[in-house]
Amino acid sequence: MKFTVNFDDIPTGAVINTFKTIAALIAADTVGHRCRLISLTAGPSEDSPKDLNVALQLKRIDSVSGGTAGTAGGTPTPAKKDSLSRAAVITAKTNYSAEPTTYGDVLWQADMNRRNTICKEWSPEDAPVITRNQHLGLLAAPRTAAATSLSGSLEFEEF
Repeated sequence: MKFTVNFDDIPTGAVINTFKTIAALIAADTVGHRCRLISLTAGPSEDSPKDLNVALQLKRIDSVSGGTAGTAGGTPTPAKKDSLSRAAVITAKTNYSAEPTTYGDVLWQADMNRRNTICKEWSPEDAPVITRNQHLGLLAAPRTAAATSLSGSLEFEEF
């Protein structure tokens, strides 16, 4: 089953190289499903300042119950790619005001300019995966002392 989580006009913060969680996929402690990230799209929001560089990172929390999962401002419902499929078991959060404390290693990283959009796709063999009690976050940090806002989507598959 494939799903999409969209995020719109999420601010990065204005502190140079300080990462903020823009969007995340969460597998609850009771969920037996696995989730793999199929693709990630991120770009500047319409009202973002021009010519700012932004760093993006993808990180996983291996045990959400081992620390804090942070505080999100939004909880979008993952959209079904097939209208006849069941609802997603994996949940999503966006626009964090308090960051998770137990992120692990960086699974993917890229820098982009405000004039760019990044579209990253993974093969099933290379895709980042989360399982029970894990969290996969897309984080962003400005490379200059100015905030910008990002919009985009996370497309994932439950298996």
